[in-house]
Parts: sequence; C-alpha cells; structure tokens
Amino acid sequence: MVIAKTVVGEEKPKDLWNEQLVAPIPMDQFVRETAETEKMLLCGFSSTGKTRWYLKILGLLQKQGIPKDKIMMCIVFPDRGTGLTKLYNIIPKEFVGNVFVFPINNYEELVSSTAVAEKKLKEHFKNTGIHGWLVVELLEECWRFSQDYYSRQAFGETLADYLALQRESVKERMKKISKQAGKEVEDTAFQALEGWKDWTIIKFFHNFNWIDRIKKMPFNILFTAEVREEDDKDSIFASIGNRPAGEKDNIHRVDTVLYLKHSGDKFTQQCFKLTGYDRLYSAYDITGKNGFEEHKKILKKFEDSGYKSSAIEELEKEAGIPTPQKVEPKKEPEKTIEVISGTPTGQTTTQVSKEDLVKKEKKSDVDWEVSL
Repeated sequence: MVIAKTVVGEEKPKDLWNEQLVAPIPMDQFVRETAETEKMLLCGFSSTGKTRWYLKILGLLQKQGIPKDKIMMCIVFPDRGTGLTKLYNIIPKEFVGNVFVFPINNYEELVSSTAVAEKKLKEHFKNTGIHGWLVVELLEECWRFSQDYYSRQAFGETLADYLALQRESVKERMKKISKQAGKEVEDTAFQALEGWKDWTIIKFFHNFNWIDRIKKMPFNILFTAEVREEDDKDSIFASIGNRPAGEKDNIHRVDTVLYLKHSGDKFTQQCFKLTGYDRLYSAYDITGKNGFEEHKKILKKFEDSGYKSSAIEELEKEAGIPTPQKVEPKKEPEKTIEVISGTPTGQTTTQVSKEDLVKKEKKSDVDWEVSL
C-alpha cells in the first residue's frame, strides 16, 4: 500500500484508483514512436568488433542519405578510451558532432549518464521525428557497478575492498572444504559472495532502477557484452558454449541477440534471438562489411520469404493467447450422375460427379479441335 503524508504529518492510504499517473497514448502515436526501433545485444570475446559494428551504423545512415542534423548517438562507455578513439575515423565526418560519449566509472555515473542521454534522445526525436541511438558498452561492467554500489551502501566499502577484507575467511573456509573433499580446492576472492542473501537488492539497482527503464525507452537501444562460459545445456547458447556476460536476464530485455566471432582474418556474426521472425540465421561472414547493413539485408530476405510474423501475433504470444487454428470449411457431399458406358451386351453403370463429367467433356472438345 502506498503511503502519503498529509500537511499535518499524518499518514493515510493514497487512493491510486482515482489518480491519473499515466497519460494514455493514442495507438497510432505509440506505434510511430516505438514500433520500428531496434533493441539489440551484441556479444562476443574481446576484439571481435563489437564497437566497430555499432559505429558502422552511422555509415549506413550516411549511405541512406539521412542528413547530419537528424543523427544522434549517445554512448555510455565504461571501457578504455582508446577503444573508441582508435575507431574515430569510422564515423562519417559530418556526423562526429552528433555522437556523444559518456565516460563512466561507477554506478552513480551509469544511472546519471543514461538519464541525460534519454533526455537528449527524446528531444532529438521531438525535433526531427527520427529515432536516435543509445549504446551501452559492456553490460558486465554495469552489473559489477551495481554490486559495488550495494557494497558501498551496505558495508561502507567498495566491492574490491569488501572482497579483500573477506579473503582470509574465504581461505579458512576453503581449507575445510579441501579437507572434507580429500583434495585441494582452489579459493578465489569472489567466493566471499557465496551464500549472499543480498542479490535481490543488487538486482533492484541493476534492473528496476536502471536497465528495465532503458528497455522501455522509445528509441534505438544497443548493448554490448563480452561472453562467459555457458554450462546450461538447455540454453539458446549451448551450441557455442558461451553466453553474454552480465546479469543473466539481459537477453530477455532485447529483441535481437547477435554473437560476433573473430578467427584469423575472418569476422562473423550469428543470430541467437530475433523477435518477430520465425527463424534465425547461422554464422555469416561480415569481413570488411557493415554488420548492421548485412543484418538488415537478411531480415529483408526473411520478410520476403514469409518468415516475419505480425506485431499482433507477437503481442498475443507474449500475453499467452493461443494462436487460433485454421478451420477448413465443411465440404458438402458431392452430387453424382449415373453414366452408362460399354456395348449393348456389356453395359456398366458408374457414379461420376457432375464437375468431373464437365471436365471430361471439355477435354474431349479440346482433343477434337486439336485433331482437326
């Protein structure tokens, strides 16, 4: 129950039923503002081209003839600065002034930068009618920021300091486990987190207070993540043995998940999630190409081949509404005519449908005409 304070300081239940806290949006406006926006996650080991991939989106926009005043990209960036500066020349020169970087180092800066970017992108859409892009690099760093923020709030120590303080207790615990197991069991600082009952609160900081707000933002969203080993045989990533790093539910917050791989001089991308389509595509060579452009080309082929499902079907699926089965019209019993054939001494009577008889007569007419 929500509690509101009166002027004199007394508390009373707030009558939410008679409060209008959300303004309704006309459906056509809602579709215009959100329907065609991208919600993507790029994952892959370091140096597989994740940053290069999303910066090349700007090159495709230039190729499409979109003017510079209608372009905006905001990058929330917790990684090393050279990861961007060395790729500076990928950005079309006329677009450089419309790309904004938010270098962040902690949870507070993560949330604040995301909020500022949201305001800029909403204003951009209001002025241009074009959806800009919000890019958040390295979701695993955002997850660590959330853990660190909780540690500072709960224990007055950074996560690193907390783990260091717990190191000795971890060593003692692992000695006991090794003795019981009859073999040496390696200990790590992160084992200090085992048995924590506080993950729900950390998830609140990461999910409710941050990323779940982003997934509802009415503009293009792209996350990047490195990968971690995947042991779950039922996972959609079981075939490659790796999953996106960071909070495990992140894949449910996007419509598209692409896995990037770099081997020798070859770069590939593989699709592991594609909301609104009935199939995925396997590893596809994008060496020297614009990965986003190639992705859109494949989607166009899927659409032309009938693999794209309607938005209504997707909404019904999410709501648990079963897809109606196609009902074939009831077929009426076919009327037949008695046909007598044969010689006077060996006549036979058969039942033939009127439709088949007409077809037979027409065929005979055609044969006759040809013979003439």
